[in-house]
Amino acid sequence: MIDALMEIDAMLDGLGAKVKRTFLLSQCDGLTYAAIAETVGISLRTVNNHMAKAMEHCCRLRLRHAALG
Repeated sequence: MIDALMEIDAMLDGLGAKVKRTFLLSQCDGLTYAAIAETVGISLRTVNNHMAKAMEHCCRLRLRHAALG
C-alpha cells in the first residue's frame, strides 16, 4: 500500500498543491466533485478544471513511460 501511495505521489509531482489535493480527495477518499468543492472551499467548476489537469498529467506520464517501455 505504501509503495502504491509513493508511486501516486511521484506521478502527481509537478502539479500544484490544490490540484493534487483535489485529485487525492476524489481518487483516494472517494468524494464527489460537489463534496470536494465544499470541503476545499472552491467552486465545482474549479474542481472540474483541477481534475482535468490532473488526469491529463497522469495520462501524459503513462504515455511517456509506455514509449520508453
